[in-house]
Amino acid sequence: MRFYRLTLFLVLILAVGICGCMGPSSVPVQNTTTSTTSSGSGNWTFAVFGDSPDPAANTTTGVSPNLSPIARAVAAEKPDLVMYNGDLINGWELTNVSPMMGNYSGQFENWMEAVSPIYNYTTGTGIPLYVLRGNHEDGPNQTVTPLLDTYLSTVASDMPTNGPPGEEKLTYSFTHKGAKFIVTDDYYAHDGIKETVNQTWVDGQLTQDTRPFMFVFGHSPAYLLDNESDVKSDENPFSLSVHPAQRDALWKSLVNNNSSAYFCGHIHTYARGVSQGVQQIVCGNGGAHMVNFDPALVESGLTIEYPLNAVAINDQKIGYLLVTVHEDSGTFDGVQKVFNPLTHSWDIGDTFTLHAR
Repeated sequence: MRFYRLTLFLVLILAVGICGCMGPSSVPVQNTTTSTTSSGSGNWTFAVFGDSPDPAANTTTGVSPNLSPIARAVAAEKPDLVMYNGDLINGWELTNVSPMMGNYSGQFENWMEAVSPIYNYTTGTGIPLYVLRGNHEDGPNQTVTPLLDTYLSTVASDMPTNGPPGEEKLTYSFTHKGAKFIVTDDYYAHDGIKETVNQTWVDGQLTQDTRPFMFVFGHSPAYLLDNESDVKSDENPFSLSVHPAQRDALWKSLVNNNSSAYFCGHIHTYARGVSQGVQQIVCGNGGAHMVNFDPALVESGLTIEYPLNAVAINDQKIGYLLVTVHEDSGTFDGVQKVFNPLTHSWDIGDTFTLHAR
């Protein structure tokens, strides 16, 4: 009898332990405060693109007509999630020649409709879509409050709220399998200065809940793609490079913490370069007006790896980047997809393989 009771007692303890280890299915972590290390297994994908304001000054939508075909192509890839690098709409950069001037809710509604093949905002179904704010969702100098409020209540309403105080849904992080995604907002003023990131928060995110793959996202490139013309252009005041000391602090943190890559947009092209071992991947060809690109003119400190030759504005193509993460080998592959207007098909542009941290 004593042996039977002891056996029953051990069985009960084992059962309780097993039940305690069981829990709900895995979901992205919204609040990361403890220092842990986690990894996954197998292969999975995510897509990156951005910058889709309508090139037409008299736009009736505030959204590029190329956004819908890009969204359909991205959805057909069936990625685990999609990252959008900012400048969703024309936003404040419209004049009275457009009926959408000041109609921020209408512009965001049109954007949500265009990306519905990826994620349906009405039903809350589809592929998880994470957005970050660009300068078109901010303002010319000071933030346009109605524009920001509309952004937060529509396209960003379900974004994680684990960012610094005042930056909820703008600056945030989440995890997916063996990867951590860190999203930074460039246009919230830090110490009174815009075109910066919350460096203390970023440092904490890079050292807490560390995972093999640490992907960082922002709207603006850290390094200028056209160092001669951009310093004189209208885009430059909205770039991280306006404040070199703060930009260098961000990049130093990425380097010291072995970040996998920094993804951004803002400049309406695709370009990939490396600085101190960390990749800067610009995915800004989401439908906005294109720009010329010349690798000979990039800012000192960045070495361009693609494209190696100059690309004229008329030769630029819309597209997106598909990233495949290989958990078991600790690598990730990037395949750039570009639309061929002659064949009406999606061609392959840049391809690369990088290692995790």
